[in-house]
Amino acid sequence: MALIDPTLPGSTAPDPARTQQAPVAPRAVPHAALARLSVLRGEAGRDLGLLNFLARAPQACLVLMVAGASLLVWQHLRASNAPLEREFVWVLAVLTGIVAMTGLHIRSYAQGAVRISLPKAVAALGRLLFYTGAAWGSGTLLVMPDMPAPLLAIGFAAAPSLAITLLLGDRATAFTAPVILATAGAAYLGASRVWVAAAILAAGLLIVCLPMLQREISARRNVLPTSRTL
Repeated sequence: MALIDPTLPGSTAPDPARTQQAPVAPRAVPHAALARLSVLRGEAGRDLGLLNFLARAPQACLVLMVAGASLLVWQHLRASNAPLEREFVWVLAVLTGIVAMTGLHIRSYAQGAVRISLPKAVAALGRLLFYTGAAWGSGTLLVMPDMPAPLLAIGFAAAPSLAITLLLGDRATAFTAPVILATAGAAYLGASRVWVAAAILAAGLLIVCLPMLQREISARRNVLPTSRTL
């Protein structure tokens, strides 16, 4: 068997450097895919916010039941002049909204053919919040016809509105607006207490602006760590 000298020009010995495969260059990610990723992230964030909005509906119902029961107990302890029939109508109206919101929460999380889509559930919950707010605000005429102490009137509108806003965020305006407007209107027209109506409107404005303040604070907290790393 003849030996092949690799130094000769006509030798056909394999070159070890040539036998190694060249490394494959990584493929660049298309710009369209990166843009689509940011869009998907925004959609996921919005969907998460809507799911949290629906998930906190039972807690809002619990807040309304506790606040309503406390108001009725207070009214009976102070021997209110409100007829029992009016109190029954007010309780029935508020409970109707609470039951409807509870049923919507069950349907939105149910597994089966009765489940409704997320946008429809959010829109329906907004309408139910508006109805429940109007029903709650009617208590100024049904449960408190004589508009008792100013602090009680302000607490009747501000306390549940603040609790619902802390739970539901911006979308709680559907509940807060009718409550504040009905209570302020009753305070202004019923007992001619202009300052009470102004205080209720001011409290309602602060409550409505509270979610925006929370978003601004959270945005600043997210920006500060990024600036420090730079």
